[in-house]
Amino acid sequence: MVIGIDMGASSVKLCGLQGEHIVFTHYENGGETNVPALADRLGIRFEKAETVALTGLSARKSGLEGRGIPLKYIPEPDAIGAGAVWLSGRDNAIISSIGTGTAFVLARNGVYKHLCGTGVGGGTLRGLAQRMFGISDMTEFGNLAASGNADAVDLLIGDFIKGDYGILDPELTASNLARLNDAATDADWAAGITNMVLQTIGTMSMLACHGHGASCILITGAVAGTPLSQVNFEKFTSIYGTEFIIPAHSECATVIGAARLALWN
Repeated sequence: MVIGIDMGASSVKLCGLQGEHIVFTHYENGGETNVPALADRLGIRFEKAETVALTGLSARKSGLEGRGIPLKYIPEPDAIGAGAVWLSGRDNAIISSIGTGTAFVLARNGVYKHLCGTGVGGGTLRGLAQRMFGISDMTEFGNLAASGNADAVDLLIGDFIKGDYGILDPELTASNLARLNDAATDADWAAGITNMVLQTIGTMSMLACHGHGASCILITGAVAGTPLSQVNFEKFTSIYGTEFIIPAHSECATVIGAARLALWN
């Protein structure tokens, strides 16, 4: 079995692969996680692995060096691309990997190119949730946002133009958080903040997709599989015709990609 570890800025992801089969995945909040202690808690035996694949910003701080464990370091853009492509069954794609920030990778014919990134991502939501609502638990914040209505705080195209305007759908956001609405609730503001982050990522993804002639956009990362993310990117697909796909295991797509590259290379 190949074990993968993705050590990001604010979380650690693990997976186990046996050939083409995903044996396990695990997502742990906290970028400073003690990996050997985490493995002991989960009952994972690194020394029994064929290879341990490491990727992410903190990959060389795993604490596994010098223990006789076979380690392979996988460049993060390669891991992002390989995981998303394998899980989705698609190629010639832009992968938008939503972590603390968001990275954009072009995957084409087994080659993975990092295009650019943005500081807007899950960390943005975490910071705003803490500052505006005093919420540090992102599941709690996600539930609050899901119960709100972003239209209560966002201005839409339809607010300015009545009837058919041709190229612009009246449900498109004209300006995030710009509706001066005293009746908006905390839930509405949470929904609006989440909408702003996801729309920023969606718009950048589309620009990358069209600029590089890709056929679709693959969304990965912990935020990708949340209900508001699914609704947001389904709306992008519906309005613009560009296919947005959230693959299974999206929160662990990068670590799965690292393990696959270690397995086959």
